[in-house]
Amino acid sequence: MVIIVLPILKLAILGMRQIARPVSNFIRKEAKQSKFFRDYICMPPAQGFHWCEITIKMLLMNLGRPAKVEPLNQAMAIELGAEILGELIVFIIAAGGLIFETARQAKKKNLEMSSINVHSLELVEALKVLEYRQKRQMAYIEEITYALAELNEPITVKKIKMEEFREKQDELFKNVPVEYLFD
Repeated sequence: MVIIVLPILKLAILGMRQIARPVSNFIRKEAKQSKFFRDYICMPPAQGFHWCEITIKMLLMNLGRPAKVEPLNQAMAIELGAEILGELIVFIIAAGGLIFETARQAKKKNLEMSSINVHSLELVEALKVLEYRQKRQMAYIEEITYALAELNEPITVKKIKMEEFREKQDELFKNVPVEYLFD
């Protein structure tokens, strides 16, 4: 499974980079044409990235913290800013798609679970009805057995008196809703 996933992941990353190129080209073109876009949107992320990169490299090489990092020239800042913003836009779109898909899957799972719960409740209700009908039929069988015993038919079923049957019948059907008593 891992062998299949890695090439797909590499292909997805390559596809995202290919999509980011036209976006960064558009941003680069806009930065060259618009002073506001260049000065306030494109260049600040590039200068910040450059400052972080130089500082971290010097710290990792044990050269100490730099006193001052020289800012990038305008052309390099526009180039780097366009690349950063292009990658950021593609990342935001991909993250949004991932969040959307995760939410959709969670909603689908919740619908399946609620469907299972409803089906389970229906089965429980049906089981209660069947149990009630079984108790009622057992009472009928006992009543028929008693009637046959009165006719002197040889039956091996335990004989009960009619008063006992009526008491049992009341006890059996006291918690049963009235609509279930009659078919």
